[in-house]
Amino acid sequence: MISTYLEGVRVGDRHVSRSRTVTETDIVSFAMFSGDWHPIHVDTEYAAADERFGGRIAHGALVLSVALGLVEFWPPAMKAFYGIDRLRFVAPTRIGDTLHVDTEVLEVTPHGADAGVVTSAFVVRNQRGEDVLVATLKTLVAREGS
Repeated sequence: MISTYLEGVRVGDRHVSRSRTVTETDIVSFAMFSGDWHPIHVDTEYAAADERFGGRIAHGALVLSVALGLVEFWPPAMKAFYGIDRLRFVAPTRIGDTLHVDTEVLEVTPHGADAGVVTSAFVVRNQRGEDVLVATLKTLVAREGS
């Protein structure tokens, strides 16, 4: 997603990330790490009885973390994760779903003499092309030579 200095980033630039499958181990490890043991994530019987989801689903924060790990951030240019706006979890992610991220640059705004803020549409999709997470991502990107 950020593979060049600020001068090379253009509104309309698009990127499709590599993919990754969410596993049961991911969900249990995330529950252990975060302390979020909500039964919709870890209890098969509880989740099966849930009328909305009908089975176990991944934590929203896990889906976001996986997605951020999938997009390309070139260290010399990528200075900081600047924020997320309008984050929505629009469909559940289940064990075995394979996710990828589609991004499109919406805005490039100068931020001081040595950097700028790149605002991008950030859409996580599963193997069926269904949106599971949508957001606007902001990154602080260095100018060349800074």
